[in-house]
Amino acid sequence: MKIELFLGLLAGLAPLAWPAGFEDLRAAQLAAMTAGRVQEMELARFPQPELVKLDLCVLSEMKNNQCYFKCESGVITTEPAVRPDFSSGEPAGPCAPYITRQIKVFADAGKKSLAPDQLRDLLKDADPEVRKAAVKSARTQIQNSYAADRVLEILKDKNERADIRVEAARTLSYAPGYVKTQDALVDLLKYGSNEPAALRVMAYKALWGAAAANPRYMDFLIDAVKYSEKDAAARRAAVWALFGASANFRAQQLLVDLLKYGNENEAVKIEAIKSLYGAIGVFTVKDLFQNIVESDKQTKPVRLAALKALSGAAGDSSVQRFIADIIRSERDQELRVAAVEAANPDLAGLREFFHLGYNVENGGFVSPIEKE
Repeated sequence: MKIELFLGLLAGLAPLAWPAGFEDLRAAQLAAMTAGRVQEMELARFPQPELVKLDLCVLSEMKNNQCYFKCESGVITTEPAVRPDFSSGEPAGPCAPYITRQIKVFADAGKKSLAPDQLRDLLKDADPEVRKAAVKSARTQIQNSYAADRVLEILKDKNERADIRVEAARTLSYAPGYVKTQDALVDLLKYGSNEPAALRVMAYKALWGAAAANPRYMDFLIDAVKYSEKDAAARRAAVWALFGASANFRAQQLLVDLLKYGNENEAVKIEAIKSLYGAIGVFTVKDLFQNIVESDKQTKPVRLAALKALSGAAGDSSVQRFIADIIRSERDQELRVAAVEAANPDLAGLREFFHLGYNVENGGFVSPIEKE
């Protein structure tokens, strides 16, 4: 079975078809991302994506060897269940926790509002508020070198206003396959210890797409969480960015270890749970989340986050029984309410809490980094 994993739509690229085995997900994503690399020539362009709307569908039940998904549009769709793949040593479930359906939109829906020459001029405008607005507008054209190179200059310019550089980092996240820009983000984090705190946080988060596409950036984030990053907010941002690579065993194991063994604070644990949502089909992750929900040693916000994450596996019979037991016997009102919600999850709520990107009717891509 192939599923379309929601996180696969990076930087407005065409959605991907994902293999059911979680260990294979990143390989498919990498192939799509590298297809959009900028060629080594002037004004090189990325391939332009077909305009689509994504209909997010969450697993509701499994019966008769069929996985039933309830979609935001109200459609109920099915896919055949598959035998779990144990080859990686990490058993996956027979159904994906969520899939997306592609719906085509009108071809002119994503038409650029600024011509290239106009955008270049605005990015150099003397008025800082105009430059900031131009940086935001560049997101729809950032996969072209004429936009990426100028936004990159703004990111590196220490004389530029800090909030504009933060927006530059955010905008550059929309070009995860452009190695030049992603390396600049890494260099800023490696050698810019005196850079504004907000810029460092955004630079980490801006690597989420690159980490999903390229193991080199994923390894950089892992090392930052484990060893090099000492600032608490910046380290949490690196944990946040690893959600894009959570199907990779190394990233997944780090996130699991933060929850099981690390002496981590509440905020880090919740961020790790959020970043593991894409790996909810892995048995050890489901089991860990259930243990967290049951543990009196965990704070309530951490337990609630783990329970919400289990909604992604609500079609699993063992998870259904677990949630039903909480609804029936849990004395804490908040946990009971969360269990009811997990049994019939609100799709928009899941998208918000677990920072999932999505496409909109006009063909635009709303990246999870926009809420940050």
